[in-house]
Amino acid sequence: LMNNKVVYRHIRLDTNLIFYIGYGNPDQPYSKKNRNKHWLNITNKTEYEVQILKSNLSIQETKELEIILVDYYGRQNLGTGILVNLTDGGDGWEGLKHSDETKKRKKNKG
Repeated sequence: LMNNKVVYRHIRLDTNLIFYIGYGNPDQPYSKKNRNKHWLNITNKTEYEVQILKSNLSIQETKELEIILVDYYGRQNLGTGILVNLTDGGDGWEGLKHSDETKKRKKNKG
């Protein structure tokens, strides 16, 4: 199926604030795999709600919507908003820019 992707958000139940925007297959919003440390810090502290914002989308549609939503809510690591997303959206992990420090560490590891 081409149009089986979803865009979703995670909301902390302790503060009712949105903390993550994502996209993927219908099971992705409920997965705890491959989450960043900031996401894990929040979900270790409090329960969260999953909201499916849009479904039956193409991969291109989900990427475009994720970019719009991440821009709208802003990112904590850039000081622009509330999300713990580490990229501007639309690219999954490929869009993650590693700091020079992280690149050095990875290179030294091997």
